Amino acid sequence: MSADPATDAAPQRNRRVPALAVLCCILYGALAASVFCFSGAFGQFGTNPWRDAALVIVTIISSLALSYISLLVYTYLFRARNTPGDASALTWHVMIPCRDEESVIAETVSAARTTFPQLHVWVIDDDSEDSTASIVRKLQDFDDKVHLISRRRPNARTGKGHALNAAYQVISAAAGEDREQRHRTVIGVLDADGFLSGNALDLLAGPDSFGDDMVGAVQLEVWMKNRGDRRPRPLSGGLKNLLGKLLIRMQDIEFRTSNSAMQMLRIQTGTVGMGGNGQFTRLSVLDDLDADYGQPWGKKLSEDYELGLNIITRGHRTHYVPEAHVSQEALPFTRRLLTQRTRWAQGNLECAEILPGLRRSGNLRRAGWAEIHYFMGQPWLLMINLLLGPLLLVLAVIEGRIGFASGEPMEWVVLLAAVFIILPYFLWGILYKYVCREDISLLSGMFFGAGYLFYVYLTYLYYPRAMTRMATGRNSWAKTARNADGLLGIPAAGPGPALLQLPLLEADIITSLAEELDGAEDYARELVSTFGLIWPRRFANLRLAVAAEDHTATADALASIRVSSEMLGAERLAQTARDLGAHLGDSDYQALRRELPLVASVGEETVEVIRERFIAA
Repeated sequence: MSADPATDAAPQRNRRVPALAVLCCILYGALAASVFCFSGAFGQFGTNPWRDAALVIVTIISSLALSYISLLVYTYLFRARNTPGDASALTWHVMIPCRDEESVIAETVSAARTTFPQLHVWVIDDDSEDSTASIVRKLQDFDDKVHLISRRRPNARTGKGHALNAAYQVISAAAGEDREQRHRTVIGVLDADGFLSGNALDLLAGPDSFGDDMVGAVQLEVWMKNRGDRRPRPLSGGLKNLLGKLLIRMQDIEFRTSNSAMQMLRIQTGTVGMGGNGQFTRLSVLDDLDADYGQPWGKKLSEDYELGLNIITRGHRTHYVPEAHVSQEALPFTRRLLTQRTRWAQGNLECAEILPGLRRSGNLRRAGWAEIHYFMGQPWLLMINLLLGPLLLVLAVIEGRIGFASGEPMEWVVLLAAVFIILPYFLWGILYKYVCREDISLLSGMFFGAGYLFYVYLTYLYYPRAMTRMATGRNSWAKTARNADGLLGIPAAGPGPALLQLPLLEADIITSLAEELDGAEDYARELVSTFGLIWPRRFANLRLAVAAEDHTATADALASIRVSSEMLGAERLAQTARDLGAHLGDSDYQALRRELPLVASVGEETVEVIRERFIAA
C-alpha cells in the first residue's frame, strides 16, 4: 500500500510553489548580487579572484536563504485546511518513552486517557531510577488501557529508538496478523510531557491524513504548554525569570511559525518530516520498516527524522496537520536549551547518510530532492557564511568602504541589514500574533520578532558544537532535565488542624450515589476509578493556570476539583480548593503558588484512599 510520489500527487499540493521558488531565486539573486558584488561596499568586483569567489558564494547562500524563507511565509499564509474524519474507523495507540519522568508522567497519561477513551497508552519505562514505574502501575489500577513496558539494563538506556522498537514488538504481537487491521492501526509517540489537543484523533483520521490509505505517517504541530508561565524559574530572581519567559516564548514561536511553515512547505514537496513528539505512523508501515531495516526506529540521535526519511524511502506518503497539536514543556534555561539543540543538530547531521538510499529509491520528486538537500545542507552553508561574512565585512571596514570613515552613504549597509539579516526573522513575531492568534499586543509581537532574530542566531553556537562532536566521535548525551525536577525535593506545607479534621473520603456518599444512579457496586468502582484517573490532569490544569496567572482558567480548574470532590465526599480536597478560591478572589497568585503542593498532596492522599477502599479491596 505505497504511493508513487512521481505520479500520485498529494491533494494539498499548490502548483504555484515551484514557480514562486524560481522567481524568488532570480529576484533575490539579483538583489544579493547588487548588494554584495556590484555595490562596491565590499570591494571592486573583478579585481581580486579570492574576494570575488567569496562574494559570489555569499550571494548564492543569501539568495537561497531569502528564497527559502519567502516560500515558508507563502505556504504558511496560503495553506490548505485539514478536515476531520472518523477516528472510530482506526485503532489508536500512543507510546511514551520514559526515563526518570516522575514529575510529569502521571498528568500525561491522565490527559491522554481522559481525552480519548479509545486510546491505548503504552508507557516504556527505560530503567528509571525514580518512581516513574510505580506511578504508572497505580494508574493501571484505575484503567486497563494504560500499559507498562519495563526495560532493564543492560538492555535499557540504549537510546530512545531502542525503547520505541521494544514497545513496537509488544504492540505488534497484540495487534494480530490481519494485514488490513494492522493498516488501520495507528501508533503515536508522545514525550513524557506531551498533551494532545482534543481534536487530534479526528484530524489524524481526516481525508488528507490516515483517511487516505496512501498516507503512512502524520506529524502534528507542536506548542509550548508553559508559554504563559509568569515565573518559569521559581527559585530564581526576576532577571532570570524574564530571560526564561523570553526563551519559552521564542520556542513557541519557533515551533508554531517557522517550523510549522517548514512542514507546510514539505507538504508541497512530499517530504514532511517526523518529530519526536506528536508523530503517528501506521502499524503496517512500521512492519515494512521492520522488514527492511530490522527495526522501525534507527540509532540516530534524531531517530524521529530518520524514521520519516525511511518512510519516504519506502514509498509511503507523510503528512502534516497544523490544526491539531501536541503541547510540551519549553526550556527556560539557556544551557539546557543549547544542549538540547546541539543534540538535535547532531542527529540531523547524522541523517545525511540516509540520502543516497533515498535518492536511489526514486520516491523523491525534484522539489522534494531540493527541499531535503537544502535542509540537510543548511548547517554547512551557515558555517560558510559564519566564516566569509565577518571576513568580508572586516576587509571592507579596513579599506574604508563601509562605515562613517568612508565618507560614503550607508544605504547599502542598511538595506543589507534590513533585508538579509533582520526582516526574515522579525516578521515571525508579527505572524505569531495574527496567524497563531496569540493574545498579545502588536508591540509585543514586534518585540518577540526582534527577540526571535537573536534566538535564531543561536544556531551559530550549537551547529559548530554538533559538528565538533561528530568529528570527535561523541554521540552520547545526558537526558534533558524537566523544569519541575528541581522542585520535587522541596517539602510541601502540611494541612492545618482545621483541614485535618475533615475526612479524606466519605465512602458512604459514594455508595449512596451509586445506589441512586444505578444501584450497582460496579458503578461505584467506575465512579472512583474515573476520579483517580483524571486527578493528575485536573491538578496539571490548575498548575498551568496558576503559573500563567489566568483568572478564568484558574477558577475553572478549582471549580472542577471542588465539585468532583464534593460529589465523592472528598471533603478535605474540596475545602483545599475553596481555600485556594479565596486566594484567587484576592488575586494573590503568590499564595496560590505556595499552596499548590498542598493541593497535590491532599489529592494524592485522596486517590490512595480510593485505591485502598474500592480498587484493592
